[in-house]
Amino acid sequence: MARASLPTARIDRMEEKGTFVPELPEVETIRRIVERELIGRTVTRVEVRLPKLLRGSPIADTQLLVGRRVIAAKRRAKILVVGFSGGLSLLIHFKLSGQLSIHQTSGRRSAAGHPVPDFLGMYPHKTTHAELQFDDGAVLYYSDVRQFGWWRLLPSDEVGAVLEAFAFGPEAVGENTLNGVALGARLRRRSIAIKTALLDQTVVAGLGNIYVDEALHRSKIHPTVAANKLDEGALVRLAEAIPWALERGIEQGGAKIVHHRAYPIDGFPGVHARESQPCPVCGTEVVKVRVGARGTYFCPTCQPVEKA
Repeated sequence: MARASLPTARIDRMEEKGTFVPELPEVETIRRIVERELIGRTVTRVEVRLPKLLRGSPIADTQLLVGRRVIAAKRRAKILVVGFSGGLSLLIHFKLSGQLSIHQTSGRRSAAGHPVPDFLGMYPHKTTHAELQFDDGAVLYYSDVRQFGWWRLLPSDEVGAVLEAFAFGPEAVGENTLNGVALGARLRRRSIAIKTALLDQTVVAGLGNIYVDEALHRSKIHPTVAANKLDEGALVRLAEAIPWALERGIEQGGAKIVHHRAYPIDGFPGVHARESQPCPVCGTEVVKVRVGARGTYFCPTCQPVEKA
Protein backbone atom coordinates (compact mmCIF):
# COMPACT_ATOMS: atom_id res chain seq x y z
CA MET A 1 0.00 0.00 0.00
CA ALA A 2 1.29 3.46 -0.83
CA ARG A 3 2.53 5.63 1.97
CA ALA A 4 0.00 8.09 3.31
CA SER A 5 0.50 11.77 2.69
CA LEU A 6 0.89 14.14 5.59
CA PRO A 7 -2.51 14.72 7.17
CA THR A 8 -4.19 18.07 7.29
CA ALA A 9 -6.80 17.01 9.86
CA ARG A 10 -6.25 17.30 13.58
CA ILE A 11 -5.40 14.54 16.01
CA ASP A 12 -7.52 14.73 19.14
CA ARG A 13 -5.63 16.24 22.09
CA MET A 14 -6.30 13.13 24.13
CA GLU A 15 -4.51 11.05 21.51
CA GLU A 16 -1.48 13.14 20.70
CA LYS A 17 0.44 12.30 23.86
CA GLY A 18 2.91 9.44 24.07
CA THR A 19 5.34 7.89 26.52
CA PHE A 20 8.28 5.59 25.98
CA VAL A 21 6.43 2.76 27.70
CA PRO A 22 2.70 2.41 26.96
CA GLU A 23 1.01 1.98 30.32
CA LEU A 24 -2.62 1.51 31.30
CA PRO A 25 -3.73 5.05 30.33
CA GLU A 26 -2.20 4.65 26.89
CA VAL A 27 -3.82 1.23 26.42
CA GLU A 28 -7.17 2.52 27.66
CA THR A 29 -6.84 5.41 25.19
CA ILE A 30 -6.15 2.92 22.41
CA ARG A 31 -9.17 0.86 23.48
CA ARG A 32 -11.39 3.92 23.24
CA ILE A 33 -9.97 4.78 19.82
CA VAL A 34 -10.72 1.28 18.52
CA GLU A 35 -14.20 1.36 20.02
CA ARG A 36 -14.94 4.75 18.48
CA GLU A 37 -13.34 4.27 15.09
CA LEU A 38 -13.73 0.58 14.25
CA ILE A 39 -16.81 -0.95 15.86
CA GLY A 40 -19.00 -2.24 13.05
CA ARG A 41 -16.22 -2.04 10.45
CA THR A 42 -15.29 -5.19 8.48
CA VAL A 43 -11.69 -6.26 7.85
CA THR A 44 -10.82 -6.42 4.13
CA ARG A 45 -7.04 -6.88 4.26
CA VAL A 46 -4.46 -8.05 6.80
CA GLU A 47 -0.70 -7.76 6.46
CA VAL A 48 1.76 -8.85 9.15
CA ARG A 49 5.39 -8.18 8.25
CA LEU A 50 6.97 -9.33 11.52
CA PRO A 51 6.32 -13.07 12.07
CA LYS A 52 7.43 -13.01 15.71
CA LEU A 53 4.61 -10.59 16.45
CA LEU A 54 2.42 -13.71 16.64
CA ARG A 55 4.77 -15.73 18.85
CA GLY A 56 2.71 -17.82 21.21
CA SER A 57 -0.50 -17.11 19.31
CA PRO A 58 -3.01 -20.00 19.43
CA ILE A 59 -3.96 -19.14 15.83
CA ALA A 60 -1.17 -17.99 13.52
CA ASP A 61 -3.22 -17.31 10.39
CA THR A 62 -4.31 -13.66 10.65
CA GLN A 63 -6.03 -13.94 7.25
CA LEU A 64 -8.90 -15.49 9.21
CA LEU A 65 -9.77 -11.91 10.23
CA VAL A 66 -10.67 -10.95 6.67
CA GLY A 67 -14.45 -10.61 6.33
CA ARG A 68 -15.06 -10.26 10.07
CA ARG A 69 -16.56 -7.20 11.80
CA VAL A 70 -15.11 -5.54 14.87
CA ILE A 71 -17.73 -6.02 17.60
CA ALA A 72 -15.94 -5.12 20.85
CA ALA A 73 -12.88 -3.40 22.31
CA LYS A 74 -12.00 -4.26 25.90
CA ARG A 75 -8.97 -4.08 28.18
CA ARG A 76 -7.56 -6.21 31.00
CA ALA A 77 -4.56 -4.67 32.74
CA LYS A 78 -2.35 -3.50 29.83
CA ILE A 79 -3.74 -5.97 27.27
CA LEU A 80 -6.14 -4.80 24.55
CA VAL A 81 -8.83 -7.32 23.59
CA VAL A 82 -10.51 -6.73 20.21
CA GLY A 83 -13.52 -8.93 19.51
CA PHE A 84 -14.53 -9.90 15.97
CA SER A 85 -17.67 -11.47 14.56
CA GLY A 86 -17.60 -15.23 14.12
CA GLY A 87 -16.07 -15.87 17.52
CA LEU A 88 -12.50 -14.63 17.08
CA SER A 89 -10.60 -12.23 19.32
CA LEU A 90 -7.24 -10.51 19.03
CA LEU A 91 -5.19 -9.80 22.15
CA ILE A 92 -2.52 -7.10 21.81
CA HIS A 93 0.18 -6.32 24.36
CA PHE A 94 2.13 -3.16 23.50
CA LYS A 95 4.99 -3.87 25.91
CA LEU A 96 7.72 -1.18 25.87
CA SER A 97 7.16 0.61 22.59
CA GLY A 98 3.96 -0.42 20.83
CA GLN A 99 1.81 2.13 19.03
CA LEU A 100 -1.56 1.93 17.31
CA SER A 101 -2.65 4.49 14.72
CA ILE A 102 -5.92 4.49 12.78
CA HIS A 103 -6.14 6.56 9.59
CA GLN A 104 -9.45 7.47 8.00
CA THR A 105 -9.91 8.26 4.29
CA SER A 106 -10.73 11.84 5.31
CA GLY A 107 -7.15 12.26 6.55
CA ARG A 108 -8.16 12.18 10.22
CA ARG A 109 -5.85 10.15 12.44
CA SER A 110 -6.28 8.72 15.92
CA ALA A 111 -3.15 7.38 17.59
CA ALA A 112 -1.78 6.48 21.01
CA GLY A 113 1.14 4.65 22.55
CA HIS A 114 4.83 5.14 21.90
CA PRO A 115 5.61 8.44 20.09
CA VAL A 116 7.63 6.71 17.35
CA PRO A 117 6.59 6.82 14.59
CA ASP A 118 5.55 10.45 14.68
CA PHE A 119 1.76 10.51 14.86
CA LEU A 120 1.73 13.12 12.08
CA GLY A 121 4.43 11.46 10.00
CA MET A 122 4.49 9.00 7.11
CA TYR A 123 2.83 5.58 7.44
CA PRO A 124 3.59 2.77 7.15
CA HIS A 125 6.81 3.57 9.03
CA LYS A 126 9.85 1.29 9.04
CA THR A 127 8.74 0.18 12.51
CA THR A 128 5.18 -0.59 11.36
CA HIS A 129 4.82 -4.37 11.54
CA ALA A 130 1.14 -4.94 10.85
CA GLU A 131 -1.79 -3.34 9.03
CA LEU A 132 -5.51 -4.00 8.97
CA GLN A 133 -7.66 -2.34 6.33
CA PHE A 134 -11.43 -1.98 6.69
CA ASP A 135 -14.44 -1.74 4.39
CA ASP A 136 -14.74 2.03 4.84
CA GLY A 137 -11.10 2.54 3.80
CA ALA A 138 -9.74 3.04 7.32
CA VAL A 139 -6.34 1.51 8.04
CA LEU A 140 -5.01 0.36 11.41
CA TYR A 141 -1.23 0.53 11.73
CA TYR A 142 0.58 -1.32 14.52
CA SER A 143 4.17 -0.13 15.08
CA ASP A 144 6.78 -1.20 17.61
CA VAL A 145 10.32 0.18 17.69
CA ARG A 146 11.72 -2.50 20.00
CA GLN A 147 9.55 -5.38 18.78
CA PHE A 148 8.67 -6.66 22.26
CA GLY A 149 4.91 -6.40 21.80
CA TRP A 150 2.77 -9.36 20.72
CA TRP A 151 -0.52 -10.33 19.09
CA ARG A 152 -2.50 -13.43 20.00
CA LEU A 153 -5.41 -14.52 17.83
CA LEU A 154 -7.74 -17.03 19.43
CA PRO A 155 -11.35 -18.17 19.77
CA SER A 156 -13.32 -15.61 21.78
CA ASP A 157 -14.52 -18.24 24.24
CA GLU A 158 -10.88 -18.89 25.25
CA VAL A 159 -10.03 -15.27 26.07
CA GLY A 160 -11.09 -15.55 29.71
CA ALA A 161 -8.86 -18.53 30.39
CA VAL A 162 -5.89 -16.92 28.64
CA LEU A 163 -6.22 -13.72 30.67
CA GLU A 164 -6.74 -15.69 33.87
CA ALA A 165 -3.41 -17.45 33.28
CA PHE A 166 -1.63 -14.11 33.72
CA ALA A 167 -2.89 -14.08 37.34
CA PHE A 168 -3.59 -10.36 37.20
CA GLY A 169 -4.64 -8.68 40.41
CA PRO A 170 -7.70 -6.42 40.66
CA GLU A 171 -7.92 -3.55 38.17
CA ALA A 172 -6.24 -0.38 39.40
CA VAL A 173 -8.88 1.90 37.91
CA GLY A 174 -12.59 1.62 37.16
CA GLU A 175 -15.24 -0.19 39.14
CA ASN A 176 -14.41 -2.31 42.20
CA THR A 177 -10.95 -0.87 42.84
CA LEU A 178 -9.20 -1.84 46.06
CA ASN A 179 -9.87 0.00 49.31
CA GLY A 180 -7.21 0.37 51.99
CA VAL A 181 -8.09 -2.88 53.76
CA ALA A 182 -8.08 -4.96 50.58
CA LEU A 183 -4.84 -3.38 49.39
CA GLY A 184 -3.22 -4.08 52.75
CA ALA A 185 -4.25 -7.72 52.52
CA ARG A 186 -2.51 -8.05 49.14
CA LEU A 187 0.67 -6.44 50.50
CA ARG A 188 0.74 -8.16 53.89
CA ARG A 189 3.32 -10.80 52.98
CA ARG A 190 5.50 -8.59 50.82
CA SER A 191 8.59 -7.21 52.51
CA ILE A 192 9.92 -5.68 49.28
CA ALA A 193 9.84 -1.95 48.53
CA ILE A 194 6.33 -0.62 47.96
CA LYS A 195 7.42 0.72 44.56
CA THR A 196 8.44 -2.78 43.45
CA ALA A 197 5.35 -4.40 44.93
CA LEU A 198 2.98 -2.08 43.07
CA LEU A 199 4.67 -2.87 39.76
CA ASP A 200 3.80 -6.55 40.26
CA GLN A 201 0.73 -7.09 38.09
CA THR A 202 -0.50 -9.86 40.39
CA VAL A 203 -0.91 -7.29 43.17
CA VAL A 204 -2.74 -4.59 41.22
CA ALA A 205 -3.32 -4.86 37.48
CA GLY A 206 -2.28 -2.07 35.16
CA LEU A 207 0.11 0.00 37.26
CA GLY A 208 3.34 1.10 35.59
CA ASN A 209 6.38 3.12 36.56
CA ILE A 210 5.01 6.61 35.95
CA TYR A 211 1.75 6.09 37.80
CA VAL A 212 3.29 4.31 40.78
CA ASP A 213 5.59 7.31 41.31
CA GLU A 214 2.63 9.68 41.10
CA ALA A 215 0.44 7.61 43.43
CA LEU A 216 3.20 7.32 46.02
CA HIS A 217 3.84 11.06 45.86
CA ARG A 218 0.17 11.90 46.32
CA SER A 219 -0.15 9.47 49.23
CA LYS A 220 3.09 10.79 50.82
CA ILE A 221 4.80 7.37 50.87
CA HIS A 222 8.51 6.90 50.32
CA PRO A 223 9.09 4.44 47.43
CA THR A 224 11.55 2.25 49.36
CA VAL A 225 9.36 1.57 52.39
CA ALA A 226 8.58 -2.13 52.80
CA ALA A 227 5.12 -2.87 51.42
CA ASN A 228 4.07 -4.79 54.53
CA LYS A 229 5.07 -1.92 56.84
CA LEU A 230 2.48 0.60 55.63
CA ASP A 231 0.07 1.64 58.36
CA GLU A 232 -3.69 1.93 57.93
CA GLY A 233 -3.61 5.61 57.07
CA ALA A 234 -0.96 5.13 54.40
CA LEU A 235 -2.91 2.25 52.86
CA VAL A 236 -6.08 4.33 52.68
CA ARG A 237 -4.23 7.22 51.03
CA LEU A 238 -2.53 4.86 48.58
CA ALA A 239 -5.76 3.07 47.64
CA GLU A 240 -7.27 6.46 46.77
CA ALA A 241 -4.15 7.74 44.98
CA ILE A 242 -3.73 4.78 42.61
CA PRO A 243 -6.96 5.32 40.61
CA TRP A 244 -6.48 9.09 40.87
CA ALA A 245 -3.09 8.86 39.13
CA LEU A 246 -4.37 6.57 36.41
CA GLU A 247 -7.47 8.66 35.78
CA ARG A 248 -5.29 11.74 35.36
CA GLY A 249 -3.22 9.81 32.85
CA ILE A 250 -6.31 8.64 30.98
CA GLU A 251 -7.57 12.24 30.77
CA GLN A 252 -4.34 13.12 28.94
CA GLY A 253 -4.19 9.95 26.84
CA GLY A 254 -1.01 9.17 28.77
CA ALA A 255 1.53 11.35 30.56
CA LYS A 256 3.90 13.05 28.15
CA ILE A 257 7.47 11.83 28.73
CA VAL A 258 10.05 12.56 26.01
CA HIS A 259 13.69 11.49 26.35
CA HIS A 260 13.03 10.72 30.01
CA ARG A 261 11.80 14.26 30.65
CA ALA A 262 8.25 15.07 31.75
CA TYR A 263 6.10 17.72 30.11
CA PRO A 264 3.39 18.21 32.74
CA ILE A 265 -0.14 19.15 31.73
CA ASP A 266 -2.11 20.81 34.52
CA GLY A 267 0.60 19.73 36.96
CA PHE A 268 0.66 16.05 35.98
CA PRO A 269 3.01 14.24 36.23
CA GLY A 270 4.16 16.00 39.35
CA VAL A 271 7.36 14.07 40.12
CA HIS A 272 8.04 11.36 37.54
CA ALA A 273 10.84 12.33 35.12
CA ARG A 274 11.19 15.70 36.88
CA GLU A 275 14.54 15.21 38.62
CA SER A 276 15.89 18.46 40.15
CA GLN A 277 12.62 20.24 39.31
CA PRO A 278 10.52 21.70 42.16
CA CYS A 279 7.91 19.50 43.77
CA PRO A 280 4.48 20.93 42.83
CA VAL A 281 3.37 20.65 46.46
CA CYS A 282 6.27 22.02 48.52
CA GLY A 283 8.93 23.23 46.06
CA THR A 284 11.65 20.81 47.18
CA GLU A 285 13.77 19.44 44.34
CA VAL A 286 12.56 16.09 43.05
CA VAL A 287 15.08 13.27 43.57
CA LYS A 288 15.74 10.29 41.32
CA VAL A 289 16.87 6.92 42.69
CA ARG A 290 16.69 3.34 41.48
CA VAL A 291 14.29 0.96 43.19
CA GLY A 292 14.29 -2.59 41.92
CA ALA A 293 16.27 -1.45 38.86
CA ARG A 294 13.56 1.07 37.94
CA GLY A 295 14.16 4.80 37.76
CA THR A 296 12.10 6.25 40.61
CA TYR A 297 11.22 9.87 41.39
CA PHE A 298 10.02 11.31 44.69
CA CYS A 299 10.00 14.40 46.87
CA PRO A 300 12.14 13.93 50.02
CA THR A 301 10.01 16.47 51.92
CA CYS A 302 6.56 15.16 50.99
CA GLN A 303 7.68 11.53 51.13
CA PRO A 304 10.04 11.16 54.09
CA VAL A 305 10.84 7.53 54.77
CA GLU A 306 10.10 7.83 58.50
CA LYS A 307 6.47 8.89 57.89
CA ALA A 308 5.40 6.01 55.64
